[in-house]
Formats: sequence, structure tokens, C-alpha cells
Amino acid sequence: MSSEPLRSLSARIYIAYVALATGLGIAAVMVLRPAFGHRVLEFAGLEAMPKAMAKSFYTQRVASLFAQHCTGCHGQDRQKAELRLDSYAFAMRGGRHGAVILPGNPKASALMTRISLPAGDDRAMPPEGKTPLSPDEVTVIRIWIAGGASPTTAFIKGAPRLVPEVTFPELDADAARRMRAPLAGEVARLSALYPGILVYESRNSAGLELNATLRGQAFSDADLKAFLPLSGGILRMDLSGTAVTEASAPVLARMTALKSLRLADTKTGDAAVSALAALKSLKSLTVTGTAATKPALAPLAKRGVEIHGDANAD
Repeated sequence: MSSEPLRSLSARIYIAYVALATGLGIAAVMVLRPAFGHRVLEFAGLEAMPKAMAKSFYTQRVASLFAQHCTGCHGQDRQKAELRLDSYAFAMRGGRHGAVILPGNPKASALMTRISLPAGDDRAMPPEGKTPLSPDEVTVIRIWIAGGASPTTAFIKGAPRLVPEVTFPELDADAARRMRAPLAGEVARLSALYPGILVYESRNSAGLELNATLRGQAFSDADLKAFLPLSGGILRMDLSGTAVTEASAPVLARMTALKSLRLADTKTGDAAVSALAALKSLKSLTVTGTAATKPALAPLAKRGVEIHGDANAD
């Protein structure tokens, strides 16, 4: 037997093995990352993106709540945990860990669990510093899910009375650009160095939000110090789970615009807390899992700062 047929057979077997391995790899990722799986099925024409009707309860009542409270973190520009809530299809698709809405079963729906948590809970949605959903708004989402999370049903019995439509100010791009101009260069520079953790709080605002939790232990005292040029513009800062320590106390003391600070599960304590005494705009502080003590926190609490998390007695 000549070697030519053997070489041809070997090539076919190799190609078959490569195709099989590729297919198994894609299948595994589709199982482990459901959102990716849906995209693959849509691309292959095996799954269509469902759409909600214009007069449906979802469109009239639920979508507006997602837009108001959720899409800043789970929208077109930003998708925490690969979850989007800016359309019916995306909401039902879920995120990195699978579906967050289980039609007919609000108790088992991760979305309901997260929006029902108290504001001080680290897993609450929306996160601390954002406007939480009212009890009526939570009820609207709950009864929609309990009724099957339908994209077509127009009326659901027991829904709270519809409040006047919320209106948002129109975007004035020129005004926003002027307000942001003094720090625009530093924002661009730091955003390039630390992609994805620095955002403006809204479309019309020059105020900034720094969410360093996305970098975890890779974000250190030196990294926080790098943001000092923006000390007068950062309104909310989440350092939970980072490697920030007491050494950052002088840096925190210079964050004069800070309204909300989360230090959960960091190696910070009374030095960092004491450094916050000069921050007159501070309204909320989370110290869960830190070495902060009640005596150190007392002055902040006395002036009205909301303290979240247990503190050491001494």
C-alpha cells in the first residue's frame, strides 16, 4: 500500500479531531457561560431573540424600572457579570451564571433576591449610592415574574398603581463636555491605565465613580494614589476586596468630593476612618470585614454618616 493514501487518511483524521475538539470546546463554553451560548445559537440562526410587545406589562411597567435603576451597570455600555437588562431578550437571557429571571418563580429568581436585599448588603442591587427600588417597584417586578415574565401580557392583577412617568433631563453634550474639561485629560489617562473601573455617574454629570473591586487584590495603595489628580471629582468609590491598607489614609483624606465609600474586606482600620473626618460630603461608609472600631466610627456616625457593617468593639 502506498504512503499517499495513508497521508491522506491521516490528514482527514487530524482535521476530524480538530473539528471535534473545537466543537466540544465551544459546547463546554456554552454550558459554562450561558450568555455566550445564546449568542452562538442566535448567530447560527437556531435561536431568535424574543421581543416584548409595545403595550405589554413588561414594556409599560418593568422596562422603565430596569432603565431607571439597573442599566447603568447592566446596559449597552457596561455589563457587570455579563448581564444586560436593557431589553426583554437580554433580561431573559441572564448573565455569566445563567438566568436571573425564572418565569413563574420569583423566589428562585436571582434578580428578585438581589433587588430585595437591604441597601447595606454587599450583594444588593442597585449597589449602595444608587437609588434603590421602592417597595411598589419591587412588587411590580415580582408579580410580573410570578405571572410568567410574559413579553405580551398587558395587565396583571394586583399591580401597584402606576405613578407619574419619570422623565430624565435631555443630554446636553456641550454642557457636559465643559463641566468635564478640567479633569478630562486625567480621566482619559487613568481610564487607559485602569480600563473599566472609572465612569461618570450620569450622562450630564462631571462626577466620577471609581469601582476598584473589578481588579481585586491587584489594586493596591499605589494604584489608589494614582487617582489623586481626580480627588476633587470622585463622588463614589468602592475599594471592597482590594489590597488597599491603612497606608492609603492620607490619600482618602484628600478625596474631598467623596459621598460614598466602601472599604469592605480590606486591610483598613481606624487610621483610614479617622482620615475621613475632613470629608464633609461623605454620607455613606461600609466597613464590613475591616479593623475599624466603634470609637473611631463614632464621630462620623454622630454627624449623620451612614455606617454599614459590623465594627470591632475596641
